Amino acid sequence: MKKFVSLLVAAMLLTAMLPLAGAEGQVTISFFDKNSGVRTFDDPVAKALEERTGVKIDLVSPSGDPGEKLSLMLAGQNYPDIVLMDRGSDIVNQYIEAGALVNLSEYLDQMPNVVAMYGDTLNKTRYTDGNNYYLSNWYGYDPDPVNGFICRYDYMIEMVGQERADSAEPFTFSEFKAILEKFKAAYPDSTHPLVIGDPVSGSINGTFAGMNSVYPYYVTDGKLYMSVRDPQFLKAIKQMNELYREGLIDPEWTSNNSELRNQKLSNNGAFCYAGAYWDTWTPSAALQASENANAEYLAYKVIPDDATSTALPLAGRSSLGWDAIAITTNCKNVEAAVKFIDYCASQEGQDLLLWGIEGQDWEFVNGVRTPIGDIVARYQADPANVVNDTGITKWTWFVKNDVHPDDGTTCRIWFNEKDRSATFAYKNLTDGYYDSAEFASIEPAGSTLEALMYQSVIDVFNKYYPRMVNAPTAEECESLYNEMVKNMESAGMNDVEEYISEKYFARLQLWGMEPLASK
Repeated sequence: MKKFVSLLVAAMLLTAMLPLAGAEGQVTISFFDKNSGVRTFDDPVAKALEERTGVKIDLVSPSGDPGEKLSLMLAGQNYPDIVLMDRGSDIVNQYIEAGALVNLSEYLDQMPNVVAMYGDTLNKTRYTDGNNYYLSNWYGYDPDPVNGFICRYDYMIEMVGQERADSAEPFTFSEFKAILEKFKAAYPDSTHPLVIGDPVSGSINGTFAGMNSVYPYYVTDGKLYMSVRDPQFLKAIKQMNELYREGLIDPEWTSNNSELRNQKLSNNGAFCYAGAYWDTWTPSAALQASENANAEYLAYKVIPDDATSTALPLAGRSSLGWDAIAITTNCKNVEAAVKFIDYCASQEGQDLLLWGIEGQDWEFVNGVRTPIGDIVARYQADPANVVNDTGITKWTWFVKNDVHPDDGTTCRIWFNEKDRSATFAYKNLTDGYYDSAEFASIEPAGSTLEALMYQSVIDVFNKYYPRMVNAPTAEECESLYNEMVKNMESAGMNDVEEYISEKYFARLQLWGMEPLASK
């Protein structure tokens, strides 16, 4: 009897020491994912992940502004076990400096899959003290195309003919402008032949920047400068201004957001969009349903008239990833969180998250991962609902941008069978992308003097950017550019450039890399 009581007490003490567990004995880990929205963690992939890892995920909703919620959680020290944040934001440094994140370097020996999959990325994401406090998400060089001139295919056939519309040969800027003018003449009621997104703080439209080989920063004479110093920057601005003055750019472009952009692209008054090819998927679906099968936005490349090569830096794709995923010091079972992360980061875990359940969503056929049935076709027809129902790519954690090393298939099942939109993008836009990791997050942050000057410099830029594009004459556009550079210098641009240049070259030395060749 004494032995039984002793065993009972010991069992009760052991139970008390265990972390919170689910109904089936699973460890519960709370997870804040800034991208999760109002989704619930109850789809087939989510359930399989919990079963395989023994971890039950308590998803913390990022209702409202995720960045603001992260700041409030940090201020109140009530952050959950795992947080997924914007890697390029200073919020990551704030969490690290507050001592809110677990030093993952101490656990790398328990994460063999992380070490194998991430490779040199772990070196590049170290904090200044040499330790890793987070793991990147969407890391590795992304082979997928992005920016281009995304034109309505039926209108393109009408303007240039079927053969040219299907060709992979780029258009020169003059040729593209002539196409816009032809469309405007054919459809005089159109107020926005070319739609561009709302101004992005601190930068010009990415498609025009890429077309003119404008990188995030200008490297020359052994120093790093802001991109406005690049002679090609003014060229890009002048091109946008030329199109605007001739009524070819949506006059309300400065107030566009994703919703307004989609509205404009979904009616018959728009011909083209300058941006990421996937931004037009929703308008394409609406137009194909209401107009015809060819009323679809497809990607085309446009090059400068004096281009000597078609290989342009159409966009920078940072191998460091978009997000940072970290374990917080509030986590009561770090070992369980570490095991969960290592599984997610493994090839098996990635296949579960991004391909679904083997034998149900995909299978090996002659050693090659192959989707089962019409799952990809269903996704292409109704992506939002298929993702939500199947759970495939609903939870994009520790994603590595790469192809499978064993069979060459894409990391995401949806891109294994390309629809026409993806086919055109890969055919016309893949040449010229570059790894922008060396430029990532080198701007001064926080409340330092350099950070305040940097913000003042960006404020000047944001003030002048729309004015330059909307200038009534080419002469005034260039005059505004010269005035902008002068005012940016008055705001402290020279000091900011000294700061970022020093940080940039110190980073390259740490990584053992050469700087991006100046143009």
